Amino acid sequence: MTFGFTHEPLVRLAGSAVTSFFRKIEVYGSENVPAEGPIIFSCTHTNMAIDPAVLSNTIPHRHLLHYWVKDSLFKNPFMKVLLTNAGNIPVDRKNKDNQQLFRGTFEALAQGECIGVFPEGTSHTEPHLIPLKDGTSWAALEYVRYLHGTEDDPGVKEGRPAVIVPVGIAYCNKSKYRSRLAVTYGPAISMDDYTDDFLGNDDNLRKAAVKRLTKRTELEMHKMTVNAPDWDTAYAAKMATELLWRKEDNLALADYVDVTQTLVDFLATDDERVDRLKAMLVRYHQLLFSTRLSNAALTDLPLPKDLDPAQPVPLPGRLRTLALLIKDTIVSAVQFPFFVIPFLFHVPVYAIGMFGSSLAEGEEETRAQMKVFLGLFLSIIMYPIIFIFFLWLFWNIPLAFPMAAGAVWLLNKYHAALIDQNYNGLKRLIAAWRVLVGVWLGNRAEMSIQSFIDDVASFAPNPPAVAGLPPGTPREKPKRPQHLPSRVLVRHVLRQRVEAARDLSRTLLELEEEDTRLKASFWLAERYGGEVHRPAAEPSERMGEYESEWPQGIRHAREVVPFLRGRGARFGSARSDEYWAEKSGDEGPRSDDGAKSD
Repeated sequence: MTFGFTHEPLVRLAGSAVTSFFRKIEVYGSENVPAEGPIIFSCTHTNMAIDPAVLSNTIPHRHLLHYWVKDSLFKNPFMKVLLTNAGNIPVDRKNKDNQQLFRGTFEALAQGECIGVFPEGTSHTEPHLIPLKDGTSWAALEYVRYLHGTEDDPGVKEGRPAVIVPVGIAYCNKSKYRSRLAVTYGPAISMDDYTDDFLGNDDNLRKAAVKRLTKRTELEMHKMTVNAPDWDTAYAAKMATELLWRKEDNLALADYVDVTQTLVDFLATDDERVDRLKAMLVRYHQLLFSTRLSNAALTDLPLPKDLDPAQPVPLPGRLRTLALLIKDTIVSAVQFPFFVIPFLFHVPVYAIGMFGSSLAEGEEETRAQMKVFLGLFLSIIMYPIIFIFFLWLFWNIPLAFPMAAGAVWLLNKYHAALIDQNYNGLKRLIAAWRVLVGVWLGNRAEMSIQSFIDDVASFAPNPPAVAGLPPGTPREKPKRPQHLPSRVLVRHVLRQRVEAARDLSRTLLELEEEDTRLKASFWLAERYGGEVHRPAAEPSERMGEYESEWPQGIRHAREVVPFLRGRGARFGSARSDEYWAEKSGDEGPRSDDGAKSD
């Protein structure tokens, strides 16, 4: 296996596309990656072709990756030449014939090169990782056998066993334009603990070694990603994060996984107050989705700072809402002229991205891919045309070619520098209009909350099944939740937002005062001083170790709440008559430990 001339251009193009789509990409755990191969990178897979693009462009030490790619993509002659030249290895998933796969994999590993694998077997939209397939473990251990020699090919081979490096890609919002993501490389897993069992003559021990290696890899991948037991818990944790951190960047990407998993675990705790809070947060998410609003776009609403929990939640007055709209309109009007030129040049890219997203409306894991790669395809066509335009403009000037190339480069950089500010301003302006209409229309246009509950569909994404279906089974078309006119729900959104924020703060602070025991992922309990309860009966035989359950973790609220506060979460006072509402520029009440809160 070799890398042809297409590999580097494809990686660079994919890197350009993902860095244009995602606002911030941060890499952690680079020290865990060996400087030399052979290495098998075992990566999470929730975002189609975006995942290999991210992996190849964040990998430490400039390692190049041979990817395992389903063999159906090699049937087209052009794609076969392109994929083979780029160093990819076909996987026969239908007949499960591993001979060609292992041959190409061993050939690459023997040269000290690296393999990229997505052991979940398919891209998916689930609130948690799906069970890993054993192919990665079989390949790593069969390569050890290959080095030791086989009956068909006796003799010890030169080279050293490969290590498996687990990789977790944590998307803050995988299909949202200008979102953020964190890539974490876990500790390399050596084959030493599995080699003796695998090279022995006992088939049961050999299979058990493979299962134990898969379970070890799966555990490391869980530690680097956010995993919720169900969609309601995942959505509630997302809303809690947005309410506790008023601005997205206030929560550092380095803390994103641990903080979000902490909130997921907290919201999965068996407690009546937590159940009530989770239901409230889920309802807030449903209302936001149905109105096409976002919590971030509502953070500057002129809501009262101090809210009396015994009184109905006040809504912003009509004149105050109009003032907010006028303010945002003026700000946008002042900013936009500086952005109008790069905006006009990039309108086709925005349009094709929106079109691509609409084509994949029911498939969450496909939307980003359609946006990114359709935009990339159009950019490949568009930028040469822009270059020709500038070349025509500068034709009569000396050094026309370098000036035209420089103008295209400056246009691209200028667009990248201004896009976030103007994009966020536009979303806030649209939200202000929707809020204004809903508030000014009053109760006459308001949809009853019970009608909303009765009319909306389930808000859990319904991706194609990823396991358990016989080959050839038709895939059910995913259903999307219903979008409703924002004017009929805006008042409900505003009420639910403040009620959810108030109840979130109150519940956490009450649990902190009582030092309630909260459910926790055991690795977080170990990391932050909680309790870890291991299974009562540990299997004694090596072949049964992979069947044991993971330990159960417990964290105490007096550790969890300061943990969240220390990473930027904003809480109100523990006194029952003071609660916070997010309001830009106000001095909020102070919490008991003296920290300022909104």
